[in-house]
Amino acid sequence: MNVSPGSSRTSPNYEYLNAVTRARGTRLLSAEQIGALARGTLEEMELFLLESDLYAPRYREQLAGDNPSLLHRVEDALAAGSADAITAIFSVAEGEAAFLLSIVLSLGDLYNGQALLRSFKGRDRSVQGPQWHRYALLGTTFYDELWYDCPAPVDAAVRCSEREDGLAALLADAFRHLNTYEDSERARRLLLTRWLAHWGSALKAVSGQNGDRMREFLGRLTDTWNVGVWLRRLSATEPQRAARAFLPGGWGLSLERLENTSAARDLFLASGWRFPRGWQEGASASEVHRLFHRAFFSWQEELYRKDLLGIDVTVGYVARVLSEWRRLSLIAVGLSMGLSDTEIERHLVRLGGESLS
Repeated sequence: MNVSPGSSRTSPNYEYLNAVTRARGTRLLSAEQIGALARGTLEEMELFLLESDLYAPRYREQLAGDNPSLLHRVEDALAAGSADAITAIFSVAEGEAAFLLSIVLSLGDLYNGQALLRSFKGRDRSVQGPQWHRYALLGTTFYDELWYDCPAPVDAAVRCSEREDGLAALLADAFRHLNTYEDSERARRLLLTRWLAHWGSALKAVSGQNGDRMREFLGRLTDTWNVGVWLRRLSATEPQRAARAFLPGGWGLSLERLENTSAARDLFLASGWRFPRGWQEGASASEVHRLFHRAFFSWQEELYRKDLLGIDVTVGYVARVLSEWRRLSLIAVGLSMGLSDTEIERHLVRLGGESLS
């Protein structure tokens, strides 16, 4: 499923791709529909899935299986259905468009890899694995093998090396690092560093505004990691050691600003980032970080209505699909726990993007 930079020499089909994407975008749920599900029951969500064009095929698969848990059936159908929506768009893309969109999809590999690196300490790996980002380029089966068949980081490193794929090689390095140093944060930083370098190098073959947009994407992603480090550095007993975890190549937050600023509002001032909506003076570190991730995801979603003849529409569409997945999953969990609709809606408002830290 991976796409090489050389494929960018094939003529891109942005006009057709974006027309298909916008048509599929009309199938995404409105805020009113999501609110109605939050005010319902888990059984009503099941009926919704059975009637949904996007999720019904995947939910019927769950009914045909042996999973007795209604919640798990719903969660699996949501994860698979959202991945179907994303990979369907990817299958239409050609040339440069396919290459640039593969960067967005490989973010799923980064998230899955980060989850695995966190999991080796104190996690029962015989139980059901996490809900993978199934649109990831390396595929769900590969991540299931790493979860169930690799009880130690060294086992995962060997399995990744056997894959003979550039992205799998990045994971292999991170697992070897974890096996040697037993430091999950350092291993996750290594994975992100190598992932950014991999795609940053590949993007050198792409000029123009679409290549610039994806370079901005990588820079903003770097900023999200650095904000997490910045927040930990403020409370660290060894701030200089924490500062060494910053990554170069950020989009709006320079290393100088990160190293010399101690107030969140000053950090974001004139950075090009929209100041996190809902932030208040005295907010906790976790709250600031959550809001910043939400700002990163909101930026992606807004691209859906930007350049109609470039990569913006598909990047924005993928973000909107993932947003719907997270919201519906949160609703399903909340309903299963008996939370009130007020509590569920409060959590929906707080929901941000995926964290790398």
